[in-house]
Amino acid sequence: MIKRMLALGLCMVFNAQAATLTGELTFVKKPPFAGILYAKNGAGPKAAELDQANKVFDKKVVVVGKNGEITFKNSDEFQHNIFANDPNSGVKFDVGLMNQGQTTKVSADWSENTLTRIGCKIHPKMRSYIANVNSDTYQVLPFTKKQKTYTIDLDAGSASTFVLQIPKYEPVEVTLSPGEAKSVEVMYKGKLRANLSLTLK
Repeated sequence: MIKRMLALGLCMVFNAQAATLTGELTFVKKPPFAGILYAKNGAGPKAAELDQANKVFDKKVVVVGKNGEITFKNSDEFQHNIFANDPNSGVKFDVGLMNQGQTTKVSADWSENTLTRIGCKIHPKMRSYIANVNSDTYQVLPFTKKQKTYTIDLDAGSASTFVLQIPKYEPVEVTLSPGEAKSVEVMYKGKLRANLSLTLK
């Protein structure tokens, strides 16, 4: 009986800590390329993978924690090159020429909580971003030009502080108590570009 009561008590504590973050991100004009919303908790993924096919990266944002390892693959019939020279995050690397079927690995040993643009020197229109975040809970937001509103639905666990990062936009940090809702402006170079509404349930 005592064991059952203890188990029930632990279950109630666990459920009390679990929370869901919901909301909407609505752009004033056409959205940018991509973004990420993450909770300030944990260390982030230790490993991530990004592939290439048809001259396109298979993810708009790949997520990894600090010092995590990113495996780059080339499943394309073309040669590729992956590089970063991002003044916003200060990240710079070049993996050289990648043949079909080749893989190479890079350690995310730069500053955490950054978004770094990567590209291909052979195919300049290719791009993706590496999100190096200290978080085990996140939602990647792959934007499209025709859609202005995006739904936020995140298993927040016990987290109370959340960050929205969009390349070149000003980062947005929101702290919520259970049951609280907030709306904040999302800015780009001092101009309103979107509105973010969040509720922690």
